[in-house]
Amino acid sequence: MKGRNWRDFEPPEKRRRKPRRYEEMYEPPRRKKRRRKGGIFRRLLVLLILFVLGYGGFFLYYRYGKPYTVALDAGHGGEDVGSVGVIQEVQLTEQTVTALEKLLKEDGRFRVVLTRKMGEGMSITDRNRKLAFLQPDLMLSVHGNADETGEASGFECYPAVPGMENHEASMEFAALLAEEMEAAGSELRGGNGIRFGYYVNGEKMLVDSTDTTVYDYDTFGVLKNQTGAAVLVEQCFVTNESDVANFGTEEGCQKAAEAYYRAILRYLGADEPTENQSEP
Repeated sequence: MKGRNWRDFEPPEKRRRKPRRYEEMYEPPRRKKRRRKGGIFRRLLVLLILFVLGYGGFFLYYRYGKPYTVALDAGHGGEDVGSVGVIQEVQLTEQTVTALEKLLKEDGRFRVVLTRKMGEGMSITDRNRKLAFLQPDLMLSVHGNADETGEASGFECYPAVPGMENHEASMEFAALLAEEMEAAGSELRGGNGIRFGYYVNGEKMLVDSTDTTVYDYDTFGVLKNQTGAAVLVEQCFVTNESDVANFGTEEGCQKAAEAYYRAILRYLGADEPTENQSEP
């Protein structure tokens, strides 16, 4: 090597490899984990089963958690205020349903279902779909009547029409509603306060309850596709000052709600609530 004595050169020490342990020398080869076929499918299936059980449990509790399920429908709502006279029809329907809902909940024996939220609208189709799914023991739809002269007054109601599965039950409930409203001071229209409502070529046709002919006409949508009693009430005429004073003010709506409550108790065969009965 140039510039240095080759005798002085010392080769670098070779690094000795650290001896491998026996376990390392004879370590068996690792197996690759295999993905189980159908794992995702099983998880999805479990989630689906849990969802069905949870939903089914909720429905059973909602439907059968209490002895009676009562559906209340406040007519119109949202941008649809209904007929306009001394008051708007929707004011009457929402005040009455709110008061009746409170009475039923305070009783403690009723599962109360509202077809819509107060202040919001809902189509008749959606209301009927909800009612058809829940199948309550009875359904009460509250409305207000109107006429152009402002002279008409009184109470009338419309049960499910002849030929419908729930006609007889609805007639029984309607008769009790009329009796209680008459006892509360209302005048019954059409003799007994009960009529049948149909639509013929888009026009409303009303017939007396003594006409039990099964017509091939459409009826009020909220009454259809139910097995329990279903009745639509025209509480009073919103175009008549005297009627509104009796059954359209806050006090009047409360009076009507109490009459409906008594009719519901009578129809379901429920005794008058005791003082200690309240919503749990």
